[in-house]
Amino acid sequence: MSNTALINAFEITPDGTAQIVDWETLQAGLPPIGEGNYLWVHLDWMGDGIRDWLINIAGVDPTISDSLSTRGTRPAVFFYDPGYSLNLRGVNLNAENDPADMISVRFWVTANMVITLRNQPLKAFDDIRNAIAENKAPNSIDDFVLTVAERLAFRVEHVVRGIEENVETIEDDQETVAEGKTRLLRKQGSDIRNQLSRLRRHMSPQRDALANYLEQKPAWSDKRFKRRARALTDKTIRLVEEFDSLRERIQIVNENLMAIESEQMNRTMYWLTVIAGLFLPISFVTGLLGINVGGIPAADSPFGFIGVAVILAAITAFEVWLFKKMRLI
Repeated sequence: MSNTALINAFEITPDGTAQIVDWETLQAGLPPIGEGNYLWVHLDWMGDGIRDWLINIAGVDPTISDSLSTRGTRPAVFFYDPGYSLNLRGVNLNAENDPADMISVRFWVTANMVITLRNQPLKAFDDIRNAIAENKAPNSIDDFVLTVAERLAFRVEHVVRGIEENVETIEDDQETVAEGKTRLLRKQGSDIRNQLSRLRRHMSPQRDALANYLEQKPAWSDKRFKRRARALTDKTIRLVEEFDSLRERIQIVNENLMAIESEQMNRTMYWLTVIAGLFLPISFVTGLLGINVGGIPAADSPFGFIGVAVILAAITAFEVWLFKKMRLI
């Protein structure tokens, strides 16, 4: 395993303190772990030699190590004799990245060791390191896994709150948007729907993975952790439901905006039809008088033009009266 593949490693005690484990030690083998302590090794799964280290040093089965160090994983949990693997996703809060491009987080958990792998920085692990710096690290492996999962869910919830605010803004703006100016709002709504779809794509299986983790985990070090796992599962279920609700609200807004555009188009076509109807008899009369044959009435009269103009004005006035009577205008 290359030096850059190791992000950090700590031996953590039940009282929340931790001791750094260096790269040279991990290269030689897993260090002896004190009774009641656990080892946390945090890796970049795209680093060189990760798979070999997992197999040869950490003693992870090759099929399990493949799932921990490969692309394209989805949230899931699998239990084995020596431990379990857990894949989760966290929102991407790194600079110039879309939060919906969620980052994969992989766990390999045994009785006294937890290995985590990711390929981009995640603030959930920053929280753990900050807690270690304050001597308030999770005091057990169950506590560690749940703390990371809770911090992931917290930041997903924070992103959802921001999306909800954007949806509320669009809902308010649709009430006052000028006709012909709905394109920007529809583009914003489309972007939000796309973002929600990508978030839900990962959070829906994450909901199932956490539910399976809660139900299938054979033992808990403390009953409190099972209650925390249940609360975390419930929160993830609510987040998925929130995604669905926001998508429906955006769809309703989009339908309203499309109705505004359709109404404007229908009104425009209506007035074009009314104007065409007004000018149709006039066009017929002028076309009839404009044919190049003899016998046109008043062709040689100095009052011919005035007479035709009066007749056309009378026709127009009659049409306007008739259209109003028919409530067409």
